[in-house]
Amino acid sequence: MKAGLDALSAKNDPNSAVIQFRKLLALNPNHYGATFQLASALDRAGDPAEARLFWEKMLAMAETVKDEPTAATARVRLQRPLSAAEQQGTLMKAGLDALYSRRDPSAAAAEFRKVLLLNPTHYGATYQLATALDGAGEPGEAHPLWETVLKMARSYSDQPTADTARARLARNP
Repeated sequence: MKAGLDALSAKNDPNSAVIQFRKLLALNPNHYGATFQLASALDRAGDPAEARLFWEKMLAMAETVKDEPTAATARVRLQRPLSAAEQQGTLMKAGLDALYSRRDPSAAAAEFRKVLLLNPTHYGATYQLATALDGAGEPGEAHPLWETVLKMARSYSDQPTADTARARLARNP
């Protein structure tokens, strides 16, 4: 905690602070102070989408212990609307977490669909939605997305992704 606070306040190095607070939260995921400081450090490091996730957690924690000043701080921060790019980033992170950490492809697909509503040509969301649908046992629904992924991969000269899409398409739905 001390190293994170030193990096954030004394050294004005929010990126180093983020690393320190993440280490502490890996050991104690519900550390009150580290959650608050990580949210602050992420904002200062230029990652408001991820910071928002920690401000939401902080608000719930502060309300639970009836810490109204901290809850008020979190509420003020959460009232700031996210830009379209920040919204997409938040949704992508939620989808990736659902797909790869929680192993819930259906929940992941829902998040990736939200990204594609905001940005129908989002390359990563298209690929991840196709992957999630396959994982959810919906290969017929995934197939046209894999066709789109293949076209996008070709246009970006992304050979590894094109190869992945081609291999998946060869299996047919």
